[in-house]
Amino acid sequence: MHNLTFEKGLRPSTDQLAMQLEALMVAGNLRGMATVRDSGYRGYLRDSVQALLRNSGRVAIVSGFPVGERFETDGPAGAIALANGLQRLGAEVALVGAERYAKALRAALPAAIANGEQLADCVVPIDKGQCEAQLRTFVSDFQPTLVIFIEVPGVGRDGTHRNMRFEDISAQTLTWELLLQQVICPTLAIGDGGNELGMGLVATHLQQLPVACASASTDHLVLADVSNWGAYTLLALASACVGRPLLTGFELATCLNALVDAGFVDGVTQCAAATEDGLPLVRSESFIAGLQALAAPIIAECQASDLFAADSFAMEYA
Repeated sequence: MHNLTFEKGLRPSTDQLAMQLEALMVAGNLRGMATVRDSGYRGYLRDSVQALLRNSGRVAIVSGFPVGERFETDGPAGAIALANGLQRLGAEVALVGAERYAKALRAALPAAIANGEQLADCVVPIDKGQCEAQLRTFVSDFQPTLVIFIEVPGVGRDGTHRNMRFEDISAQTLTWELLLQQVICPTLAIGDGGNELGMGLVATHLQQLPVACASASTDHLVLADVSNWGAYTLLALASACVGRPLLTGFELATCLNALVDAGFVDGVTQCAAATEDGLPLVRSESFIAGLQALAAPIIAECQASDLFAADSFAMEYA
């Protein structure tokens, strides 16, 4: 039986890939995440993928960052990619979000990805007025083994949720810290700017940046130039661990266009465009292609040696 952790004696190439991908995720330093990493917060990608693989039985994926009455494309695309990849590992997934977000996501999913109809049935809407009770019921019924927050507003020390423009968006979002308080499983957050839930883990590193820092911490935190990119990178490194390409079936342009058709907008430009955080689509597609190219040799190595066969994975983490 083989262990799917990053054992240096067994898989030095995977260890090296983890650091390579981690640096790539923040290479643009668009909102200071490379600065945070360089100030001492390193190795988070490796640790986060370990947590993902060890706890992938029932995964709740929470997302939805409001832009006025609509929501960003950054977050849901990553959530869809994660749900697709985790299902390929045999995980049960739930896509959790505020009621309006969940309705739009459910409408987008059939056109966003091949298994979108199936994923639409995994969407869990949460009503703002009944948030705490509905989250308690969800945790009791679903019993998550891992919760992932991707691009979710977090409460700051002043008690408000703020966007990148420092505007108070508390009325448009839910207090997802309530879910954080109710679960006993590991938690993982993905963020790109400091105001997302989970960023409390690097609060001291964020003091030097002009950001509205969220207070709550998660067990693991992935920093990226774009939150969606953090999701894609998690899947690329996980692919290298299990010897299977977990991004297969996810096409970014298709996904983003479906989200825009359902009412999502770019969070930076606030335009109904198939882009992530104001970046050209080709840049995001090139980023994903780069991840896949870096991971491909190690995936091939795994497949050739059969060290990380799917049945070994199931036995190890059952």
